[in-house]
Amino acid sequence: MTDRDRDEYYEVWLEILGRTSRPRFVELLLDRAGVTLDADLCRYLVHIDLRGPIGVLELAELAEHNHPKSSRSLARLEQLGLITRASAPHDRRIKTASITAEGHRIVEAINQGRRRILQEVFADWSEHDQTELARLTRRFSDAMATLVDAQDPAPAKTDATNSRAAPRQGS
Repeated sequence: MTDRDRDEYYEVWLEILGRTSRPRFVELLLDRAGVTLDADLCRYLVHIDLRGPIGVLELAELAEHNHPKSSRSLARLEQLGLITRASAPHDRRIKTASITAEGHRIVEAINQGRRRILQEVFADWSEHDQTELARLTRRFSDAMATLVDAQDPAPAKTDATNSRAAPRQGS
């Protein structure tokens, strides 16, 4: 693959990421899902369904929002009966969020909406082309994850009064 081909792939990759994160795409997805919940709340709900129980800091990072916004969103989801909050087993000071049956029902509707969109997109694709796209995209994703995971962590900062290294945030 030439540099030009790699540049073209990079442009396509960014275009896909950009288009699927735009409000218009999210509106299309929620329309196909038959879900009327706020798009940001849906995003939190999907993350909680996939990774719950989950704490607010980890969720804020996944949703790319700050802690206060994430806390407000969790409070709203709890108020709607879509999640429950409880103390984390390892640290009672930390509250974790878990999905309720009703929350999971909404996530399943969103997943059905995704499937409907993909069915429309792939309407004129062969089964082979769809399988190859999935296989190659998985290969690309796995290679990217391996590259990111292999990156050396940032050096730990030390406290002048303590010779031990400070733990990394999120550890």
